[in-house]
Amino acid sequence: MKKSRFWFPIQLVLGLLASLPSLAATQLDVSGTGMVSVAPDEATINAEVSLLHRDAGEAQVRASEEIDKMLSAIQSFSLKPDSLNASKLTLLPEYRWDRATDQQQFMGFRVTRTISFTITEIDRLGAALSALANAGATLISSPIMGSSSAQDAKDDALVKAVEDAHEKLKLLAKASDMSLARVIQISEVPLSLPRSQPTLMRRETAPHLDSSDTFVQGNLTFVAKVTVQAEAE
Repeated sequence: MKKSRFWFPIQLVLGLLASLPSLAATQLDVSGTGMVSVAPDEATINAEVSLLHRDAGEAQVRASEEIDKMLSAIQSFSLKPDSLNASKLTLLPEYRWDRATDQQQFMGFRVTRTISFTITEIDRLGAALSALANAGATLISSPIMGSSSAQDAKDDALVKAVEDAHEKLKLLAKASDMSLARVIQISEVPLSLPRSQPTLMRRETAPHLDSSDTFVQGNLTFVAKVTVQAEAE
C-alpha cells in the first residue's frame, strides 16, 4: 500500500512536465515607439471680451454687442463646420478692498463672453487674430494647431510602434542565438503627456508686413508606444 501511495504522485508530476513544453521557452519583453509628424492645416482660436458695469443686465447687453462685432469680423474666413461656439458666458460681482473704510467696495458685475472656432485657412491665421483684436477682443488665447489627418497620423504612429517592437524582438532573439516562437501579448501604452501639441513661433516683423506672415507653424508630432511579450526558443 505504501508503494502505491508514492508511485502515483510521481507519475502525475512526470505527466504534467511532459505536457508543458512551453515552460522551456524564454519570454522576451520589449517596448516599441512610433512617431509621425504632419503639417497643421487648421487652427482653433479662443477669444473673449470682458467688461465691468454696475448693472448686470447692461453688462450683458454691452458684452453681446462686442461679441456681435467679433462674429462679423470673422465672417470672411473659412471655418470648420460646426466649430463656432459663442454660448459661453460668465457673470460675477466684483469688489475691491477700500483701505479708508477697511471694507469691500462693490465695483460692479464682471461679464465675460467667449467665442471659439476653428479656421481652415491656416495661411490667414494672423489676419484672423488681427480682425478679432480690432473688433474689440480683450483676450485672445494662443491658437491651437490641428490637422484634418490627425487620426490617420495616430494610426500610422501605432503601426510604427508595433514594427519597432517586432524589430527589437528579432534582435534580442538573434543575439541570444534563438528564434521567435510566438507573440503572447501586445498592449498600447497611454501617454500621460500628448505629443500632438502645436509648435507656434511668433517672430518680430516690421509694421508694414502683412499680419498673416507673422506666424510660422511647426509640425504636429503624434507618438504611440506599445509593450510586447513574446516567446523565443
